[in-house]
Amino acid sequence: MSSTTSIQFKLEYALTKILGLLARGLSQRSAAILGDRLGGFFFRFIPIRRDVAFKNLQHALGNEKSDAELWDILERDYRHFGQMLLEFARIPLLKRNKILQQIPVKNRHILEQALAKGKGVLVLSGHFGNWEYLAAAAAQIGPPLYAVFKEQKNKQVDELIKKQRVSLGMLPLKVKGGAARGILAAVREGAKVLILFDQDAGGKGRFIDFFGRPASTTDGPARIAIKYHVPAVFAYGLRDKNGQITVTFEQFPDPESFENSENGITRFIETYNARMERQIRRHPEQYFWMHRRWLTWERHQEKLKTLKNV
Repeated sequence: MSSTTSIQFKLEYALTKILGLLARGLSQRSAAILGDRLGGFFFRFIPIRRDVAFKNLQHALGNEKSDAELWDILERDYRHFGQMLLEFARIPLLKRNKILQQIPVKNRHILEQALAKGKGVLVLSGHFGNWEYLAAAAAQIGPPLYAVFKEQKNKQVDELIKKQRVSLGMLPLKVKGGAARGILAAVREGAKVLILFDQDAGGKGRFIDFFGRPASTTDGPARIAIKYHVPAVFAYGLRDKNGQITVTFEQFPDPESFENSENGITRFIETYNARMERQIRRHPEQYFWMHRRWLTWERHQEKLKTLKNV
């Protein structure tokens, strides 16, 4: 690690600690207002990945909405994630025995029915709404909840985030270094596993259409669900106009309805993508457009163009 990177990481950690102290010292309403303003400030003056996000929005919704409408969605998106940042910083204020009072749950019975099968459950979601509050609520229902989250490069910040998640009953699984084995071990215990299934999976992923464009997608969860008959539910934590996060569970097709083959795995992922797309179209201002979801496909296309010009 270079000295510059080390200084940057120390600064990030210090700012994270300060933000946490500030957020926990405010009322819930004041924190929501500050988060909204903070997101708006970043959108206008520190536009991290703003161009990437707008390009993603154009590809996904450009045929349906004007550029002016897309810019409006994107600004509201930044404001939403500003609020989410403050909400996450306030997690130490949440008490486990009161979480389900603070984060209402719709269709809880769908998760409980899946758990009753005794084979564990895959809780499929994405970077939509407030996935931290989704995890917090899901962790309070039934057996333990394992969550597959990507580790942060800044180890101190990563430990801070991990500590807050564990305090709410989540058990982290590393994305790298055996996530599939961890998922399989967890469901064999009868536990729940939360998987945010919408990140670019690199060269090892399977290209499945997402908003009409091929996106590299990990197929591990689909393989596990189909091969071992592990039930899945679809879930998300959506913010309403008053700022309240409500978690909703939706039924997902029985794993036995998917053929145990490459075609069946593709159909499983397509089913998930369709569910995710439907919710994002309803609330595009709550999706993490800043992520380079189609990066591997775009690089693949660039390589093809280069080869054609050789």
